[in-house]
Amino acid sequence: MADTDIDPEGFVTGPHRVDTPHPGLVDALADLWGRVTVAGGAVGYTATDSVDELRAGAEELVEDVRNRRVHLITIGQQHVLVGMAVVRPRRLPVRRHTGELAWLAVDPALQGKGWGKQLLDAAVVQAQALGLERLDLVTRSGQDLDRFYEANGWVERGRWPGAVRVAPGDDRDEIWFTRDV
Repeated sequence: MADTDIDPEGFVTGPHRVDTPHPGLVDALADLWGRVTVAGGAVGYTATDSVDELRAGAEELVEDVRNRRVHLITIGQQHVLVGMAVVRPRRLPVRRHTGELAWLAVDPALQGKGWGKQLLDAAVVQAQALGLERLDLVTRSGQDLDRFYEANGWVERGRWPGAVRVAPGDDRDEIWFTRDV
C-alpha cells in the first residue's frame, strides 16, 4: 500500500461516478481498503489480509465497473482516492427492481465530516437513475454503523450473530438493512 497523507481539512472532490476506470484505480482501491481496514473499518478484509488479497478484490471490482455490472462512485483528495460507494443492480428477473449497496468506505482521516453521507446520498441517486426501487446492504456490528444507516433512512431487517470474524475471538454480528429509493 502507498504511504498516503490525507489532510482532514483539505479539499475533497466528488462524489463522481466512474464510467471508465483509470489505470491506477486498482491500486487506489486497494490502498483505500487497506487504510480503512487497518483503522478497524468494515470493508470485508482484516488487518492480517495481504496486499495481494486487497488487490485481487480491487481487480474484480474494476472489472465489474468496466462491464457495467456495478456502479462506482468516488471522492478524492489531491489525486488520492479517499472514499467510494458501489451500487450493484440485481440481475435475476424477479429482483431487477432492487440493488445492493455493496461497499461504502471513507478514509479514516475524513470520517465524521459528512463524506459517508454524501457518498450514501450519491448511491441512492445512482440507484434511482438506474430505475431501482429498493436497495439493501450488509454491514457488521461493533462500529455504530447501524446508527449511521438508520439515521440516513435505512431500516434494519435482521442480524446474524457472530457471522463476521474480524480476528480470533472477535466475532461480530452481520446486519441487514433495506431502503426504498
